[in-house]
Amino acid sequence: MSAPEVLATVAVTDFAASRDWYARLFGRAPDHCPGPSCVEWQIAKRTWIQVLPRHELPDRRTRAGGASVGIMVDDLDEVLARLQGRHIDAMPQAATNFVRFAPVSDPDGNLVTFVESLAG
Repeated sequence: MSAPEVLATVAVTDFAASRDWYARLFGRAPDHCPGPSCVEWQIAKRTWIQVLPRHELPDRRTRAGGASVGIMVDDLDEVLARLQGRHIDAMPQAATNFVRFAPVSDPDGNLVTFVESLAG
């Protein structure tokens, strides 16, 4: 399978609080607001993170706090410094000899993990 674009949707309970948290996480306002309760950030050339209230998702069984998104970065220390400046704390961890990562949780417990390859 080949996918020309990736859109990861994160379900939240408090849309306004989550919109503000993700704006701090990414350091900017949303890139798109396709509706009054939908915001999107483009995090790579063809990769998007979308935040929606749980009740607006087609399958309402989807629970807020159940998403996990991994974002590959070139310099984890730089990302962590920027996050700290935005009052988002993350602790780097070594998963293997090949990667370091730093997970952060949004207000609902959805996990966003920044991952740096150590393989060079």
